Amino acid sequence: MYLLVNQKNETVAYVQNMMILDATQEHVVGILIGDCFFGKKEHKQVGKIFNKTAYLVNGEIAAKLVLNKDYKSASIKKSLMNEAWDILMNITEHTSTWINESKKWSKLSLIDHLK
Repeated sequence: MYLLVNQKNETVAYVQNMMILDATQEHVVGILIGDCFFGKKEHKQVGKIFNKTAYLVNGEIAAKLVLNKDYKSASIKKSLMNEAWDILMNITEHTSTWINESKKWSKLSLIDHLK
């Protein structure tokens, strides 16, 4: 499992089994397909993860990825799998957009871009 942290190094979400979970780990707010991430709000690519950073399609930084060394493996709740499946089924544009990375952080949080 990976932590997604904001500019203040606060955990805003988690990546587990290609699902992006909110900070409470109770809801799926996005999914990963390869290195691209998709959310509930958009039915297309929201961004891409590379160099341990989640970049939005406009190149702004949405979060940094940090390995969660304290993670203990557990089975995934069926409700989370259903939420992830719902996001997957609603994606209408699967094209991977080329992203020119910048050092600028997004003014909105990663969760706001995904919801």
